Amino acid sequence: MSYRSVPVTIALLLTLGSAIALPLLTSACITLAQADIQPPRRSLPHPTRKENWLQELNLSKEQIQKIQQIRHQYQDRLTQQRQSVKQAQQALKDLMSSKDASSEQIRQKFNQVRTLQQTLADTRMESMLAIRNVLTTEQRQKLTEFMRQPRKSGRRRAVKEL
Repeated sequence: MSYRSVPVTIALLLTLGSAIALPLLTSACITLAQADIQPPRRSLPHPTRKENWLQELNLSKEQIQKIQQIRHQYQDRLTQQRQSVKQAQQALKDLMSSKDASSEQIRQKFNQVRTLQQTLADTRMESMLAIRNVLTTEQRQKLTEFMRQPRKSGRRRAVKEL
């Protein structure tokens, strides 16, 4: 690898990593919107993170229904946008490893990935704000406190389980 390609590689890694590094609260709220909210299962020996969170928020049936509606409203759009980001990221990787790709082609694809990531982040934020409007002030505070707690599993996408 030449010294010239190192900054491009670093920029690529930072961009791809930024798709994962969205704010924790945003991810948590979006995950709540995407989760099928069910009462905690008593058969598990230790409650899961999802169950702890739902118990602490004490969501009413009306709140659960509203959150499920928000989930359905955004689900298809988020899925399509995530897929678009993945495809563009793969195309960027392919261009980076291609000996025939010009710097301009790589820059254009990089900008496309960045734009798609921003669109996805914007949609996630819209969903989070919609969910936020369903929660009471107390529930918002509890959610913030809960999400600040460190994850035990250490996996990057542990919030996905919520």
